Amino acid sequence: MFGSSIPCKAPWCPTRDVAGAFPASRGTRVNKRQDEAFVLGTTELGEADLIVTLLTERHGKVRAVARAARRSRRRFGGWLEPLTWVRASWAEREGRDLQRLDDVEGVRSFAAMQAEPLRQAACAVLADVAAGFAREGQTDPEEFRLVAAVLDALERGDPPRPLLRYFEYWTLRVHGLLPALDACVICGRTLSPDGSVRVSAGRGPLCAGCPRLAGEQIATLRPVDRAFLEAARRLPPTALSDPAHGLRCGAALETFLRGTIEAFAERTFRTYRHFKAAEGLSADGVPS
Repeated sequence: MFGSSIPCKAPWCPTRDVAGAFPASRGTRVNKRQDEAFVLGTTELGEADLIVTLLTERHGKVRAVARAARRSRRRFGGWLEPLTWVRASWAEREGRDLQRLDDVEGVRSFAAMQAEPLRQAACAVLADVAAGFAREGQTDPEEFRLVAAVLDALERGDPPRPLLRYFEYWTLRVHGLLPALDACVICGRTLSPDGSVRVSAGRGPLCAGCPRLAGEQIATLRPVDRAFLEAARRLPPTALSDPAHGLRCGAALETFLRGTIEAFAERTFRTYRHFKAAEGLSADGVPS
């Protein structure tokens, strides 16, 4: 019932050949790497260093130590803030989980946009989920470009809530985890392509005759919810707030998409709580 990982022909994915953008040395125990990346977060190490988690375009998730980054901002130029877009250079040592971050060059900063609490909270969710799904050493250009597209829409001023649903939808899809909604996951009964459908977060759609598990998250996706999912499949994120499409995203979509993400990650992403709190204090959202 779950789709396979797709070659990225998504509406937010530009045609771009990056295979030879940054050559890397091979055949040595210490490899010099360079790639475009988003800073997903930092953790203090010792008295002056930082462990920096990066989502790179061609090397997946990279965790590297930025020496003396807390002692002086001059070396990295203040480009280690969350979801900053950088060109990163690092030394990769075989058999080590932590690499050495040598240099970062700024490509684009989203700091001004994140001065707004609701958008900062949405960015925290993006970084948290991306860090949870990215894998070290595995090329993940689709996730990288998805983050770039959603950040662009957030900076443009589009409502954060539908953008999070869009991000969740495509995160599940590019990782082959998005359930099809055409048949019951238990008995295989064909379901209506246009009507409401009952969906288990983490298992998939259920027909009316099949039971739910104890404590299982269940969402009933109405036609308006399914219309949003279809639009997410076809449209770039910047089109979600276009009044011409009349799209709405309610609580059922969050239960389905966020619930499926957390079921497969086997963890709760606490940054959603901060987003909910910020959303309650802001009018920058969309009605359910």
